[in-house]
Amino acid sequence: MKKLLLLTLVMSIGLIGYSQSRPVISKELQKKFATTDRKIPGEPVIPMENFKPVAAPYKSAELFGTETVIAETKYDLQSNNLLGNRIWAWDDGTVSAVITRGLLDPDFPDRGTGYNYFDGSSWGAMPTQRIESMRCGFPSIAAWGAGEINVAHNAAGLTINKRAAKGTGAWTEATYPGPGAPVSPTWPRMITSGENNEVIHVFYNSYVAYEGQTTALLYSRSVDGGATWDPKDVILDGLGADYYTEIDADAYVLASSGNTVALLSGNATTDLFIMKSVDNGDNWEKIMIWEHPYPFWTDNTITTDTLRTMDNSADVAIDVNGMCHVVFGITRILHEAVGAGYSYFFFTDGIGYWNEGMGQIPEADNPHYTMSAEYLDELGMLVGWVPDLNGNGEIDLYDDGASFVSNGRQHGLSTMPSISIDENGVILIVYVTVQEDANNTITNYRRIWGRTLKNFGSIWGGLFNLTDDIVHIFDECLWPVVAKNSPNNQFHVVYQADQYPGTYLWADHDPTINSFYHSALNKDELVGITNPSGNNISGVTVSQNAPNPTNATTNIVVSVKTATQVSLQVCNLTGQRVFEIPAQNLTAGKHSLTIDASVLAPGVYFYTVTAGTQNITNKMIVE
Repeated sequence: MKKLLLLTLVMSIGLIGYSQSRPVISKELQKKFATTDRKIPGEPVIPMENFKPVAAPYKSAELFGTETVIAETKYDLQSNNLLGNRIWAWDDGTVSAVITRGLLDPDFPDRGTGYNYFDGSSWGAMPTQRIESMRCGFPSIAAWGAGEINVAHNAAGLTINKRAAKGTGAWTEATYPGPGAPVSPTWPRMITSGENNEVIHVFYNSYVAYEGQTTALLYSRSVDGGATWDPKDVILDGLGADYYTEIDADAYVLASSGNTVALLSGNATTDLFIMKSVDNGDNWEKIMIWEHPYPFWTDNTITTDTLRTMDNSADVAIDVNGMCHVVFGITRILHEAVGAGYSYFFFTDGIGYWNEGMGQIPEADNPHYTMSAEYLDELGMLVGWVPDLNGNGEIDLYDDGASFVSNGRQHGLSTMPSISIDENGVILIVYVTVQEDANNTITNYRRIWGRTLKNFGSIWGGLFNLTDDIVHIFDECLWPVVAKNSPNNQFHVVYQADQYPGTYLWADHDPTINSFYHSALNKDELVGITNPSGNNISGVTVSQNAPNPTNATTNIVVSVKTATQVSLQVCNLTGQRVFEIPAQNLTAGKHSLTIDASVLAPGVYFYTVTAGTQNITNKMIVE
C-alpha cells in the first residue's frame, strides 16, 4: 500500500505502545441508545460488553505491495450475511476477481458481475458492463480446469458463465433453473474441487418455502462443466426441516482444497456448523462448531433472555491437511415476545477463531455466554476486536449508534471476517472494525484490519491496519475477501470502499461510487508483524535477535519489569519446533537468551518468547 512519508509520521504518533489493558465502551456512549425496526419498541440498547483481549499489539501495515482499484459500483450490498469467494488466485501469480456491479441507481437494471483479471504484472481495465446477458447478482468465481467459472443469480434461476482459458476469451453462458416452481434459485455459492478443479459444487437458497422450510438450502454437483448434475437440487442430511426452520439468504460460504469441500453455515439465529466432504461431494459429514441453545428460533414462537451469538458474518478455509479453519463475528440478540421481531445489540465486539482440532465449542456454565468475547478469550479463540488506538483503555466512538441500526445489518463492531491459510500453516485473517480515530463528525468509519496466525493457528501475530493509506483517510471500507490460494509468497485481498459510512442499499446514505480495491500482501512482511516499536507488551520487551542473519549463535535480549517465567521456542516454516529454551524464572531486568543456529539448516525461522501468559514472536534468518 503506497504511503506518503508525512502521513506515515503523523499516523505513527498513535501507533506506538497501544494499551493492552481491558478496553471498555466510553461512559458517554454507554448513556446512548437506539432502536431498530427489528427491535422491540422502547427496549434500550445495552452498550458493548467489556472483555479482555489476548495480548497482541496494534501496528500499522508497512509497504506490502501496490493497492489497485479494479472495479467500481454504486450497488454496494455485496452480501446479506456471509460473503462468498469473490477472488481466485492461481499458482502462476494470476488473479481473477468479481463484484456485484451496478451504476444505474435506484433500480440497477445493469446489475451483474463485474469481472477483472490480473495477468501477473497488471490488472485489466475496470469493467464497464456485466459479464451476463441479463440482470444478475451475488457472484462466486472459481477455477475450472485451465479456465474459470462464475455463478450468479438472475430473476428465474442461476446464470453460469465459464470459459476454457482464465482471463481471456468469450464466456459461455447457461441458465440453471433449479427444481422448478415455486423455487427460484437465489444467492448461490459455488466452488470447484478435484485434481484439476473439474468438480463444480453449487449451493443455493430456495427463496420461497420448500420441503417444510421457510427457505431451504439446496445442493447440486457437476463433473462435466454443467452439462449434467448429480446430485441435483437436494437438501443434504442435516440441513432440512428436521434441523432448521430456514437457512437464511447468504448464510453460507464454501471452501475447497483438493478433493475436500466445506460448506460453512450459520447466522445469529441458528447453529454454526460445517458440512464437509473429503470425496468431492459423494459423502458429507456435519461438524458442529457451536450449537444454538434455542433450536428453531426463527419459527418466532420462542422468547429468550439476551444471547451471545454469531453476528451473521463468518468464513472458512481448508489447510493442506484437510482441516477446516473458521472465523466469525459476535453479537447479542434478544427475543422478548412471541410473534415480534428480535433485538440485537450492536455495541458487541469480537472476532472468534475455530479449527477442527478444537472440537465443538464447549458450552459455558450459562449457555447464553458461550459465544461471548470473554468466554472465547478464555478458550484462546478470540482473535480480533476494535483496537484501542488512543491507549486510554476505552473504546471511544463518535457514533451514537445511528449508523448501526439500518435494516438487516445485525453486525457487531468487528465483523465480516475472511480467512486464508497457506501450505506452511500461515493464516491471514482480515475483518472490518470501527476505527476509533476516524470519523466524519457523525459516526466512525470502518476499516479493514488483519492478523496472522502461524503454525496452523497456534502462534498469533499482532493486529495491523490494511487501510491506513492516505487514500482511505475518509473512506468506509467493507466486504473484505482474502483468496484461499496464496501464490508467490503473497496473500491477495479485495474489499469495497466509499466516502460515506454505512451502505446505500441499507438506506444509510445517498448512492455514490464505491471502489473495489485489490492488495497483494507480502507474507514475509505480515509474519514479521508482532509488536509495536520495541516489542514492548505490558512490561515485557523482546529484542530482535543479533546477529541476524546468522549461522552460529545469536542472542535475544528480554527485559521484564517484574519477576517472570520465560521460555523460548524456535519453529521452522512448517511449524516444527527445532530449538527451545525451557521455562525459567527471570528476575526483573534484562536477560540474554542464546540460540544455537549452527544446528539449523539455512532458511527462515520464527522464535517465540513466552513471558508469563504473553507470546512475542519474531522472524530469524539462518544463512
